[in-house]
Amino acid sequence: MNALHASNEARRLQTLRSYNILDTGIEAAFDEITAIAATLCGKPIAMITLIDEERQWIKSEVGLGCREMPIGQSVCARVMNEREVVVIPDTALDPRTRDNPLRQATPPMAFYAGAPLIAPNGDALGALCLLDEVPGTLTPVQIETLRVMAKQVMAQLELRRTLRRADVLRREVDHRVKNSLQTVASLTRMQARRVVGDEAREALDVVQRRLENVAALNSELYRTNAGEGSIDIAPFLASIGRLVSEGGPERVHLTLAAEAILVGSARAGSLAVIVNEFAMNSFKHAFPDDRAGQVTFTGARRGEASYSLVCRDDGVGSPDSAQRGLGALIIESAVEQLDGQLETLEGPGYGIEVVFPI
Repeated sequence: MNALHASNEARRLQTLRSYNILDTGIEAAFDEITAIAATLCGKPIAMITLIDEERQWIKSEVGLGCREMPIGQSVCARVMNEREVVVIPDTALDPRTRDNPLRQATPPMAFYAGAPLIAPNGDALGALCLLDEVPGTLTPVQIETLRVMAKQVMAQLELRRTLRRADVLRREVDHRVKNSLQTVASLTRMQARRVVGDEAREALDVVQRRLENVAALNSELYRTNAGEGSIDIAPFLASIGRLVSEGGPERVHLTLAAEAILVGSARAGSLAVIVNEFAMNSFKHAFPDDRAGQVTFTGARRGEASYSLVCRDDGVGSPDSAQRGLGALIIESAVEQLDGQLETLEGPGYGIEVVFPI
């Protein structure tokens, strides 16, 4: 049955689009399947086709040189609902293909074989197919190979969809965490206005600023990642530096320069926390009496397997209370999450170096 006239066509198209695969770029996982199918079956052309409403779109191909064709030329659309591997030894003799324009193309389509791509709900999405310019056939082993490789195509599509859904869920959680942090920061701000005593008010102000900064870091991580599995820390940490500096003293200048490397979002988050906490501690302790100064962050590879982040200020140094305070504990925790090492640097000012494996 032609897919265009299938009774479940609306549902089939909905299933196809749930994979978000149409019009995506070249992917090695799919190209490897078409290359193996063409080689093992001894045919010059192999394709992974997906049947859209008005076209046959080709996710991967060997030997063809195009990415889509009109639905009227698609043999896959006519045979994919047969559910089994279809072999047409001579397209001139088969009623499903003898009037197909591809028979007159250059090179002509004289042979066709296709294994349907069947979604878990039973909908046929397309086919893994083989073409040749001369009539031919497939051995039983080659037919089984084509069937198994079609299942591998569906496994890749399912994996792709599962990973995308997991990312959407993670982003929703991130969004809710950010909103919760902002809410708690607002409540803390309100409470700070009501308390009696400078020490208690200052403590609540510190908590409020820390919550607001963590919410901003979370938002920047969400924006920068954009669905990717890894983050380039050079632009990411530059953005974090700009966010942090907005809350700093007017006469203290923050600079950040980091060599580009790709890290996972969790590691990027740990690095952002280190930058945020070090800057906050420096702003609070290193520059009393409206003193001018610098807070600098420098990131660079250390050999092939490590990365170094040096955090420094040129202020009056960090008191022992700050080195044992909440900010220091947060930095130590972030370093542990990086599987890194933390070292305190000699003056002037106060500095630390974090070295972690990459």
